[in-house]
Amino acid sequence: MAENVIQVEHLSKTFSAVASDGRRRLLRAVDDVSFAVGEGETLGLVGESGCGKTTLGRSVLRLTEPDSGRILFRGADIKKLRDMRPMRRKMQIIFQNPAGSLDPRTRVGDIVAEGLELHRIGANRAERRGMVRDLLELVGLTAEIAGRYPRELSGGQQQRVGIARALALDPEFVVCDEAVSALDLSYQGQIINLLEQLRDRRGLSYLFISHDVSVVRHISHRIAVMYLGRFVETGGADEVAQHPAHPYTRSLLSAVPIPDPELAKARERTVIPVEALSAPAPDRGCRFSVRCPSCTARCLEAAPELREIAPEHFCACHLYD
Repeated sequence: MAENVIQVEHLSKTFSAVASDGRRRLLRAVDDVSFAVGEGETLGLVGESGCGKTTLGRSVLRLTEPDSGRILFRGADIKKLRDMRPMRRKMQIIFQNPAGSLDPRTRVGDIVAEGLELHRIGANRAERRGMVRDLLELVGLTAEIAGRYPRELSGGQQQRVGIARALALDPEFVVCDEAVSALDLSYQGQIINLLEQLRDRRGLSYLFISHDVSVVRHISHRIAVMYLGRFVETGGADEVAQHPAHPYTRSLLSAVPIPDPELAKARERTVIPVEALSAPAPDRGCRFSVRCPSCTARCLEAAPELREIAPEHFCACHLYD
């Protein structure tokens, strides 16, 4: 069994927010979340916008400081570290918007070389230029792109630059935060294939964050479904996609487009009432209860915990009590 590169235990992060009635309230963006990612493994994290996916990814890297919990990198609790700079060489992130994450006034070569310079990798500038050239070629770009500015590149090329920058320090764990959602479909497939090749070639471990279930299933070994700060279902990618257990997971999968009109017409769909989409999370009970077509009286009183309903397949739903 592969060793865990990342192990997260009971991680929580709360923000203070102003509600629609003008009152200030606490927003539990990440609420008691635990998971692990093994060597060479991709854990896909899927859920709607605002469910806490990005906050969780940034908290694991301590770009956002979590309120509580433990983050173990190969067994060492990095939450106790005062200086995270040594860990930045081992843990990196690929951002959602490639254009927004690249400095428009800096040439591509300098963007990729920035981490090398900060961590004093390479004997001199000439050696670092060679390393940048190798990194650009690794992600499918030519060396001459090093002299261009981000605005001169396509969206797919910009994201390749972002990947090269993330890999410059030879990390072991990478958070891919909606790494393809801002790209056209033609570029999405190319970047997904590139990430898979790099993972297999360099033994990388990914936390792959996306709202697109079909993309997550394609690249991931395991899937975690997140709703309002908590995991509601986890399991092998094919198991979750083919045998979804939680009503929320089923609703996400039923929204995935099918190219065959006849199959699309025949499949079962889970429809959530429109008025429930803007309903606030309940103070107690299951957080999905206000939107769930299978809600019972117990769902309104007690919050379900993740339990194993099949080998390595976990679901937080009273339907399986």
